[in-house]
Amino acid sequence: MANLGTDLETEVADLEALREELRRTRLAYRMAVEMAQFQAGFLARTSHELRSPINSVISLHQLILSDLADSPEEEREFIAQSFGAAEKMLATLDQLIQVSKALHGTESLDLQPLPLQSMLTEVQTLTHLQARNRNLRLEITLPEADLFVMADARWFQQVMLQLVDSPILLMREGTIRVTTAIAPPTPDRPIAHAQIQVEDERPASFWSEPLDLLEKLRDKSSREWAIDSEAGAIDFPSPAFSLLTHQTLMELMGGSLEVLSVPSAESPLTCIQCSIPIAEF
Repeated sequence: MANLGTDLETEVADLEALREELRRTRLAYRMAVEMAQFQAGFLARTSHELRSPINSVISLHQLILSDLADSPEEEREFIAQSFGAAEKMLATLDQLIQVSKALHGTESLDLQPLPLQSMLTEVQTLTHLQARNRNLRLEITLPEADLFVMADARWFQQVMLQLVDSPILLMREGTIRVTTAIAPPTPDRPIAHAQIQVEDERPASFWSEPLDLLEKLRDKSSREWAIDSEAGAIDFPSPAFSLLTHQTLMELMGGSLEVLSVPSAESPLTCIQCSIPIAEF
């Protein structure tokens, strides 16, 4: 009877182990599918981002080569616009190359315990004067000094700085709030995460997807499109591309970046949440 009981306990333990292995396999499969979908979307968006400034350069050069400039001064202005578009394209390419290297492992991330309070204090130092100059209220509630997160210092600082800097540039009035909460471990995420939320009052128009640039070229003449570019109607990289890049970086660091809310009839607030694993000592 003792042997029977031991065998039964062994079978139960083996069954539990198989269930746990199956759960982990399903989780890994779901994560792989989500990552594949995410990378496909990133590639599609990147292709659009690079094509847009290239179209700008080509269109402006067409104006010059077709002698459509009204004066030498206007021709120089077209050249200046073309040069600006090329510089923005180069900046986008540099950013894309850095992220691609990290994605493919040719440039590893330096993940290490970082004091979150110090990181957010630096963000506050770099942005508070800009907020004050625009008559905006910047409220950053600092976490406890003993809260450390596992992240790459350069990439994490870049993401957090952009999350605070973007609404400062977009808002004319209002408040930007940064708060931190702790998300306990879950079966799907066994490590506790720090959740940094950036809540602001940026215009609802920020979330409107820009018109497809190729559609613009089909509907308008090259000259009209160039005038739109000069007026600042087209910007590179777009907010969608920047957000997608930041999402990619956070995923590589074992975290996430998600938009929790956008302005609506019920609330004028935007809330973006950045989650990053807490360092375990």
